Formats: sequence, structure tokens, C-alpha cells
Amino acid sequence: MQPWMIVQIIVSVVLILVVILQPRKAGVGGGIFGGRTRADRSSKFRNLSFLNKLTIALATAFMVISLFFSFILI
Repeated sequence: MQPWMIVQIIVSVVLILVVILQPRKAGVGGGIFGGRTRADRSSKFRNLSFLNKLTIALATAFMVISLFFSFILI
């Protein structure tokens, strides 16, 4: 297994755990069916909680790493 695969796996597992740890903000499954969250209502990044900021950072890292590796492996 190559090092970038290990990095991708670690980022994805941590992202899953951070999403699972976040408290619900709406009813059961509200986010799945278009329920509004705090991130939708607030327009400023500094108003978000630590878990929300961590989720955004990990999701961005996951996307960048995935795109980077897809271009390398083509």
C-alpha cells in the first residue's frame, strides 16, 4: 500500500467520525431531506462550532487529496 493511500484512508475515517460525533440540529433525518442546519443559517465561518469547522477542513482535504491523486494516476 502506498503512502498517499494511507493518508486518504486516515482522512476519510476521521471525517466519518467527526460527522458522526456532531449533535443533531433538527429532527431525525432532517439533514437528509433538506432540513436547515446552523451552517445554512449563519454566513460567517467564525460562528460555527469546532466540529463544524473540522468537518469543513477535513472534507476540503479529502476532496483536494482525491483530485490530486486522480490526476497523478491518470
